[in-house]
Amino acid sequence: MILERNFVRFRLSPEGKVALKGIIDTPSLQAYVEAVDELGAWILLDAKSESVPMLLLKWDYFATAVVDFQPAPQPEPRVVGFVNVRLKKGRKTRGA
Repeated sequence: MILERNFVRFRLSPEGKVALKGIIDTPSLQAYVEAVDELGAWILLDAKSESVPMLLLKWDYFATAVVDFQPAPQPEPRVVGFVNVRLKKGRKTRGA
């Protein structure tokens, strides 16, 4: 999923604000998403710490997620079909 292994800015939902009161006291937070599963996003609260304080941010607990994303480059389109060739002035075509 696009959230995994990225820094993501989350805006908490009203349900998330209530459930995470005392843990996260701001309406939004930025965190590193280690993994996602059917329960939600597993985030690192403090990447500088030696222990790894991870938090499960349930899907219902956030309203939006913003991630900087670099899409893969699109392959160049291949031209298929006839080529429109203009005859140079003075050249004759076959059968003429």
